[in-house]
Amino acid sequence: LDRAAKEVEAGDVIVAIDGSRLGERTNLWNLLDRRAGDRVRVTFRNGDGEEFDEVVRPISRGAENQLLYRRWVDQRRDLVEELSGGRLGYVHVRSMNDASFRVVYAEVLGEMFDREALIVDTRFNGGGWLHDDLVTFLTGTNYVNLYPRQDEVPGRTYFGEPGRRWSKPSIVVMSESNYSDAHFFPWAYREVGIGDLVGTPVPGTSTAVWWERLHTGDLIFGIPQLGTKGADGAYLENLELMPDHMVRLDPESAHEGRDPQIEKVVQVLLEQIDG
Repeated sequence: LDRAAKEVEAGDVIVAIDGSRLGERTNLWNLLDRRAGDRVRVTFRNGDGEEFDEVVRPISRGAENQLLYRRWVDQRRDLVEELSGGRLGYVHVRSMNDASFRVVYAEVLGEMFDREALIVDTRFNGGGWLHDDLVTFLTGTNYVNLYPRQDEVPGRTYFGEPGRRWSKPSIVVMSESNYSDAHFFPWAYREVGIGDLVGTPVPGTSTAVWWERLHTGDLIFGIPQLGTKGADGAYLENLELMPDHMVRLDPESAHEGRDPQIEKVVQVLLEQIDG
């Protein structure tokens, strides 16, 4: 917040917090405990041995996680942009709730509206109740194009209806991290015949649960309320969902900053729309 005479650079070392010098046995986190939002003076030492101060406001763990999540999404989107040459759109469905659907709706029909196809990433989604909204949104069929009153301009792209649903090809990325309605959605996506699934198998956890809290407030538990059955009469619960294209997100690739599942989904989707 308060700019120092010297800018902090990579390699600079923190040597003190609010004047408390850091030693080998100093607990840095103890000095920052419950300090979120407060003004904290941080003393740095640069490569020349000079010390200087910077006043900052630490953020909470929740705020940090939000920033990390936003960075992760931006990195996936940049990767799709690079690998597809800007042809494909990307959206991550964070949770199966209204807030996440509003993000999907705004990003897809906003920034991504002119892309040739869409990647719908559902990894690390803990569930909710959004499967039908997403399925409906992704099953639009173009039935008319709208043109300005003037004559058509060569090379100009025109769009039509439906204007509130995605009417182009799409594909879904999923993994073992999907849970509950995040199992129901990719199952329904393929059951309706919208497109392919890429990633790893998803455990069969598609049962609606009503959450209760004990009167003591120290225990929250779910009571199964609603089962889901496919056309064959089999419950989706315990029915593992297999991808059409099996690709693991292995720790080695993640450590290198790569995402093999995104790399594969871009390849598959481009082959489909070019084929």
